[in-house]
Amino acid sequence: MNIFNKIGSFGESPKTVAFFAHCFFAAFIVSQFSGKRQYLAAALMVGAAGVKEFVWDRLYEKTPPQTFYDDLTDFIGYAAGVGLVLVVSVL
Repeated sequence: MNIFNKIGSFGESPKTVAFFAHCFFAAFIVSQFSGKRQYLAAALMVGAAGVKEFVWDRLYEKTPPQTFYDDLTDFIGYAAGVGLVLVVSVL
C-alpha cells in the first residue's frame, strides 16, 4: 500500500472523521478570539467539552451507545483543536 492510499483511507473511518470534526470545531471557536479572551475561550471550550463528552453524552446519547473510549476520543479532538489554535497564535 502506498502512502496516498493510506492517507485516502483515513476518511473512511467514522471515528477519524469524528475526531477531526471535533478538532476543527474547537479550533474555529477559539480562533474567533484574541489576546486574553482567547485563553479564556480555550479554558471554557475544554471545560465545556469535558462536561459534554463525559456527562451529557453518557446520560443522553444512547443511539448508538457511546463507550468511554468514544467519549475520550471526542474530548481529545476538542483539546487538540484548542491546543492547535493556541500554538499557532503564539507563533
